[in-house]
Amino acid sequence: MEREEEQPKQELTKQEKSSKKKKQKKKLIPSWLSWGLGVLLLSFALTVLFSFLTEISIKGSPAYICVIVLIVLLVLNIGCDVLANAIITCQLDAFHAMASNKIKGAKRAVTLCKNATKLGSIFADIIGDICGIVSGAAGTALVVYIAAFAGGGIWEIVASIGVSAIIGALTVGGKAIFKHFAIKYNKQIVFSFAKFLTLFKKEK
Repeated sequence: MEREEEQPKQELTKQEKSSKKKKQKKKLIPSWLSWGLGVLLLSFALTVLFSFLTEISIKGSPAYICVIVLIVLLVLNIGCDVLANAIITCQLDAFHAMASNKIKGAKRAVTLCKNATKLGSIFADIIGDICGIVSGAAGTALVVYIAAFAGGGIWEIVASIGVSAIIGALTVGGKAIFKHFAIKYNKQIVFSFAKFLTLFKKEK
């Protein structure tokens, strides 16, 4: 009987050793490095996608299309910043009771709050910065239209400064204004976004 009891113990120790080896292999790439590389690849992919869509939209299009593209990028930039602030400031406990009552979207909201730091970085930093870069390209196209209409020369410089100033002011000012609402109504914003995500992937 003693030998039979010793065998399972030996088997357990082998399993523990193998699990330790697996953990050591996983730790060969630090979490900060894997996260940084993931952000790098995601930023590259999103920048290519946004730039491609912007170029298709504004190339050979009238000036009002450039304005519409700029407005869309501006709204997306501010909206992502609002969502990031709402997720970061929202309390996880707010959704536990809702999740226990099996309210649709509550479990997804809990998941969002648990990953608040990473999601905040994705929405505010990655998508926000990309929108800022791409909106600069759309703004340049708009400057060309304005300069051609005004006759070029000094007006091209004035148009370039004016468009850049308007885009920057609306972006920074919009984020500053809506940050208050993002923090005040963080629970409602996070829950609404969580319910929206359930349309694409059902909760387990």
